[in-house]
Amino acid sequence: MGLGTKLLELFVIGVGTPLTAACALPLYPGFLAYLARQSRQGGSDAGTTGDTSATTGLPIAVLGVLVTLGAVTFMLGVGVLFSLLLEISLTAVVAVVSPVAFGILFVVSLALLADAKIFTRIPTIEPPETRHPALSAFSYGFFFGAIILPCNPGFIALFFARVPVLFDTAAESLLGFLAFGLGIGAPLLAFALVSERYSRQVTRWFARHTTAINRVTGAVMLVVSVYYLLVVFDVLGVAGPVQTVFDSVFSPVTG
Repeated sequence: MGLGTKLLELFVIGVGTPLTAACALPLYPGFLAYLARQSRQGGSDAGTTGDTSATTGLPIAVLGVLVTLGAVTFMLGVGVLFSLLLEISLTAVVAVVSPVAFGILFVVSLALLADAKIFTRIPTIEPPETRHPALSAFSYGFFFGAIILPCNPGFIALFFARVPVLFDTAAESLLGFLAFGLGIGAPLLAFALVSERYSRQVTRWFARHTTAINRVTGAVMLVVSVYYLLVVFDVLGVAGPVQTVFDSVFSPVTG
């Protein structure tokens, strides 16, 4: 698997993270109103405060890009913390980290299959607003990344489980965090670029089909976690027979 394919996989996981986070879906309507409010901000503030740095509002598309950059920056910060500042080679600890991460993924997949509502009870934090639309948009994206981490533990566990499997060096792992952050910010950018009416329709669709999304996501995660736990890491010593079962079931699809 080439580097581009690996990064694409993590980008897709990143896209799915906010879209399948039950406690994040209610943020999207507010996000659209937030963008509209920030795009209008500036003239009124400048007239009352004398602040010439906010004399005009920014287009919503520009604010969407800044929000995405904020989310990417947060994930890059997490990547720098793990891969560089702590001098942790994720691959060097794969024998410990990955089985634990896939174990968590297995438990979360069962909760999703049962449509457990435990993740909806996780509290969220309102992103900050300032008198400067550009700074507010960037901060929104940064804090959105922080909110998502506890809000969708299933996808987060999948991401942290896949990084040490896919990459051999800290630099490559950092690229993985970058791709994941871009994925997290992509839905926000998309909602900023399309019409407000269409964005609200999309968020309502996700809200109405939360149960189905949870179960499909849980089924996929269950298969992935079982494969890695029983075949790749062979935690129960049954890799051979389980590999045979997986080959017979999935080889017609995967070739």
